[in-house]
Amino acid sequence: MTSTAVTNLTTAGEVRPLITPRGWGWIGLLTLLFVALHRNFLYRALLISLDDNDWSHALLVPVIGAYYLFQNRARLMQLSSSVCWWGLPIMLGGMVSYAFWIYPGRNDMFQGYSMIIALFGLVLFILGPRMMTVLWFPILYLGFGVKVSQKLWEMIALKLQTIASVSSTFLLNVIGLALDVEANVRGNTIEIFHHGMRMDPPMNVAEACSGLRMLMAFLALGVAMAFLAPRAWWQRVVMVLMTLPIAVSVNVGRVTTLGFLHVYAPEYAKGDFHIFVGMLMLIPAAGLFLLLGWVLDKLVIQEEQDVRGEGPVEEAGPLAAFEPTEGDRSTIVKSLLFGGGLTALACLAYVLVFALVRPDLVVDLVGLTKTAARGLAGTGLVVVCVLMWLGARLIWPRLIPRGQGVRPGRKRAAALAMGAGFLVTATAGQVAILEANDVVMFKADVPLRQELDLLEHPTGHWRFIRQDPPLGKDILEELGTTLYINRTYEDTTWGGGGRGRIADLHVAYYTGTPDTVPHVPQQCFKAGGLIQVAGGGTTLNLRGEGFREDPTVPGGFVHPAQGAGKGVEVRIPGLDIPATYFTFSNPNRNDEQVNVAYFFVANGKFLPSPHAVRAQGFDLRDKYSYYCKVQVTVGVQDKDQAIERISSLLSEMMPQIMLCLPDWVDVTEGRWPAEAPAASSAAGVGE
Repeated sequence: MTSTAVTNLTTAGEVRPLITPRGWGWIGLLTLLFVALHRNFLYRALLISLDDNDWSHALLVPVIGAYYLFQNRARLMQLSSSVCWWGLPIMLGGMVSYAFWIYPGRNDMFQGYSMIIALFGLVLFILGPRMMTVLWFPILYLGFGVKVSQKLWEMIALKLQTIASVSSTFLLNVIGLALDVEANVRGNTIEIFHHGMRMDPPMNVAEACSGLRMLMAFLALGVAMAFLAPRAWWQRVVMVLMTLPIAVSVNVGRVTTLGFLHVYAPEYAKGDFHIFVGMLMLIPAAGLFLLLGWVLDKLVIQEEQDVRGEGPVEEAGPLAAFEPTEGDRSTIVKSLLFGGGLTALACLAYVLVFALVRPDLVVDLVGLTKTAARGLAGTGLVVVCVLMWLGARLIWPRLIPRGQGVRPGRKRAAALAMGAGFLVTATAGQVAILEANDVVMFKADVPLRQELDLLEHPTGHWRFIRQDPPLGKDILEELGTTLYINRTYEDTTWGGGGRGRIADLHVAYYTGTPDTVPHVPQQCFKAGGLIQVAGGGTTLNLRGEGFREDPTVPGGFVHPAQGAGKGVEVRIPGLDIPATYFTFSNPNRNDEQVNVAYFFVANGKFLPSPHAVRAQGFDLRDKYSYYCKVQVTVGVQDKDQAIERISSLLSEMMPQIMLCLPDWVDVTEGRWPAEAPAASSAAGVGE
């Protein structure tokens, strides 16, 4: 049963195309509506895949899924299709979940997974469970194109870095026996010695070398190779389970290779070639997957099975049986209206649940107390659920009746039209809500008022000592911005010894990025071999002369700037800064500890953590967005004393830092940016 066209054999022996031109029209319409509903997430995912090399594989994910369908087209022709009402609640659940993770959830990862759930439910509803035995894979495979939350990523980053560091050090020592190369590991930093001479600087196994950044690409590659070839289910399970060990082993080889390059060709152990070596690792990874597949094929020899299946199919393929008549047009209209109405009720149910959980957000709108608002929302939710149940009981059987005598074309017409009604109503409702609330889904970048490398030095008892050299390209990629400074200051009044008088200031500015995931210092210190001994939240206090209350911003303060900004009063969100602090110790010297505190300035707010930046940093109605990480490290062991010294430095530096950052009042009132050029990268500045 072969043909140049994709065909299907019906019970009457008639050869028909698997998908008719009318069927392709329906596929195109539903695809267009589905993309329109999820356009914001899809556009952001596209920007991330183009901007972030670690997620560029996402562009190939739908291509691999389409190729899988092409490979299994013969099997699809043997499967019967049917309307499955179980797909309906799955699809509606995915749509409601997608809306929740836009607001108040504000999580791109769960938006992506919700979109996949909705797509799974839509396809199950229209084509039925038998067709899903093939179609489930390309749908769920789309999950590899969803960028995983940074917080979840960080949970496994250190473990992968440790494995790569320890294993690579072992290989360097074994192979180095013949080359007089030795290696020691401290944290995630590898010290390499050649002929007894230490190679400076030591090699840091950052996230880029740990396998973390390429992990999702390796997993996607392994799963694709497991399913794109005809294999038994147990062989596919084995190959999927082996994707992580293969990814880790390949990256151990990568770090080992970079270690020897660090000795014999250090110029190739960093920069663009360093990144290129990581991309080349996909080749040996693919080779290992092919080898594993070959071994599994040799373990058990199976007889070839007839892929055509047994017996006649119930319908002529997924869409070929749909040829609407005059009566079917009526069914289409009724199903379209029913689908739209059911979706509207589901959206209303979500709003009412939201009102039950957060009545404070709707009190002003309805003019009631919280208790009355909850009661009204609860009553409305019960009414909506009853209406949905009545619709399913009374209207659904009339649109898609059960029984052997019902023509498949009528069922197909109702299901397709109903799916279109779901998507049209959900898309229209989403657009209406976003526009009514002036929601801006994609924030514009806002330039600095003054470049960070022009930051004035303090005029108090803190004295500027030095500014660090620029970062390498690979570390800059991990930092995620070229707008940064790193400076060292000395307290001229410090009476103690050691590094207690020294403080390191790091400021990094981000704007116009598709993904608001600030880099945090914990990984950097741990990668350098330090051990975290304490950590948590704290409050930094700005003090001194010059701070006075801002009459235009409740809770805000102003302070006169100095130097180039002399005579200008800058706004400061408050004198109490919520921050995150960590204490680290040197494992080689237990008496040597450092304390670091960091926080973020995001759209004119002080926020303590990356999670707070994502969840609280930006109002949905803000046209612009920025966030700035401010980090101070001091060599004082006592936490309270360290917080006091960090507060002392920031009391002198924050007015100057805020002079560089956009004034949020000016931004919201449209005075900034006023066609101002974006600040260039801080040349000659580094971390």
